[in-house]
Amino acid sequence: MGTCGTIGARKGVLHMRRLMTHTRHPVFSRAATFAVVSFCVLLLWFLGAKEVAAQTAFERFGDATTLSQDPIGIIIARVIRVFLGLTGVILTALVVYAGYLYMTAQGVPAQIEKAKNIIKNAVIGLVIIFSSFAITTWILNALLDATYTGSVEAVADSYSEPFSTALGAGVLEDHYPERNASDIPRNTNIFVTFKEAIEVSSIIKDYDTDPTSTDLNLDSVLIYPTEDGVGSALATDAVQVSVTDDHEIFVFDPVDYLGNAETDTNYTVVLTSNIETEDGDPAFTGSSVSGYDWTFEVSTEIDLTPPYVVSVVPAAESEEPRNITIEINFSEAMNPIAVTGTYDGSTELFSNLTAIAETSGQVNGTWEISNGYKTVGFTTTDACGEDPCGDIIYCLPGEEEIDVTVKAATINEDDPPQAAIGSPLYDGAADAASNSLDGDNDEVACGSDSNTITCPDGDDNDNYEWSFETTDEIEDTVPYITAHYPDISEGEIDQTDPVAVSFNGYLKSSTVNTSSVSLWPDPYYGMWFNVRKTDDYDEDGTLDSSDFDGDGIEEFFNTVMIQHPTFVSTDEGGWDYWPVLTNDIKSTYQICMFPAMDELSCGDPDDPPPIRSSSAPWCCEGRPGTSECQTDAQSLLPTPSEGDIVLPNNIETAL
Repeated sequence: MGTCGTIGARKGVLHMRRLMTHTRHPVFSRAATFAVVSFCVLLLWFLGAKEVAAQTAFERFGDATTLSQDPIGIIIARVIRVFLGLTGVILTALVVYAGYLYMTAQGVPAQIEKAKNIIKNAVIGLVIIFSSFAITTWILNALLDATYTGSVEAVADSYSEPFSTALGAGVLEDHYPERNASDIPRNTNIFVTFKEAIEVSSIIKDYDTDPTSTDLNLDSVLIYPTEDGVGSALATDAVQVSVTDDHEIFVFDPVDYLGNAETDTNYTVVLTSNIETEDGDPAFTGSSVSGYDWTFEVSTEIDLTPPYVVSVVPAAESEEPRNITIEINFSEAMNPIAVTGTYDGSTELFSNLTAIAETSGQVNGTWEISNGYKTVGFTTTDACGEDPCGDIIYCLPGEEEIDVTVKAATINEDDPPQAAIGSPLYDGAADAASNSLDGDNDEVACGSDSNTITCPDGDDNDNYEWSFETTDEIEDTVPYITAHYPDISEGEIDQTDPVAVSFNGYLKSSTVNTSSVSLWPDPYYGMWFNVRKTDDYDEDGTLDSSDFDGDGIEEFFNTVMIQHPTFVSTDEGGWDYWPVLTNDIKSTYQICMFPAMDELSCGDPDDPPPIRSSSAPWCCEGRPGTSECQTDAQSLLPTPSEGDIVLPNNIETAL
């Protein structure tokens, strides 16, 4: 490799000298010779700079400056390419000069011969120089791969999961079952949530001509036993597909049970690049342009355990400001078709869940699902103010008693506790395995009051109901961060622990998503992530590695958890990971995380939180800032708007 470069350089210099001799311009001769010799010297220097080029890929925030943090090898490579480019320009100028001599020779033999010699040597020089350029570029790229990015990419490749980057960083918000989930019942449904409306006909076959169609479009979605391969994919009529009104959540219900009753079966779901948005654009773009797939393992069991309500916001019989968000947390993933919808007084009314004011009747608003399909929240359409970020706050009727009902789906009498399928799909709440709600949590689901099945406790139905009262006040407490794990710049963490951030109060679940909470590796490689939230309280009140077990983090008061694939091991060089939280996160009172700074390090420790600062609204690595946070992977991060509060923990992963 070094010999080839030396020979090329010598030939280039020789032809340069010939050219300069013919042109009789010593300035050109000296400049060209200097360019080629400088190129050779710099190339040799670069070849000996392996250790320099292998320095840390990204310096943290450029030591709080905007100066370049590129390794010296990268800078040298750029200089070499500039010199090569200038050499090509010089040789091109010589060809033009020779052409000028030829055109103005007026038949003088000596001048014509001189012009021919210049053109001949210039062409030869150009071939040598640009061949050297191509060879050198290849060599430089190979060196960069070997001493800089190559080792980085090799490590990243061993931790990457192919066709996974669309989850979190791309168009996918969530799906059920989760990636690599196990012990999934055979009668489960598959859910996929997109971040924008999808062209339904690209997932449901013939939907554009027949809106009643429920057949699967095999050009876009494949579901098959992993071991048997794509050739065993379920047929178009073997899966019934439903979609929510906003065309963002799709439910895939296999006609026959998945797997078998004897052995566990691994399944693969493939979402192909044929899926389109409602605007007609490809849904999968960028690093996820080829689509998305994941696997999960189906057990031998059928799920006949009905879901129940774990907790509600507001609490029963409580009194709350009128900008409170109603939320119901279920024991397991719920079918989105059954528990999401809008009531707006039109002829088609969603009634599976209702919020009814004592004097003014049913409240207009929308029920949304989030948090791994376990939390359903209600937001009204009555605008009543703005939060500190300028976003609209929506309110319930003030000074009213609000009665909330989660209706249990009618039971299929031939197959209890399975919900009866009708139009709409279910007339009440049902889980991912189509079991109707167990409203009183007695392990028996007996359906709604329209059902002929009698509840064992003598009640008329298995609905879940509670009430609370509203005041005429608006609660404006700003949410702020009280704890997080890992700590800022903490090293030696477990590779599989979720990243966790706790807040001072309840958060609106639907705002805790992969648009407001994200996780980015630096240097970047394709990595999925998803977001979960818990509202339970652990009296320990702190977050550290001892709070993790095989199933994940213990539940803390209003903790946001970012789930992710295995982090790059410290044993293989470690990595930096940047959690980013934006002001799209809102409290259950719909107040954004602005301009609060976390109490850990972004404000004055002598001043109790929340700290307000309109002059320094950003929080970067625990420090308040006057501009958005900067990292070398900034182009990969969502650009914060003014007032975003972000907490990018610089995490160096452990063994």
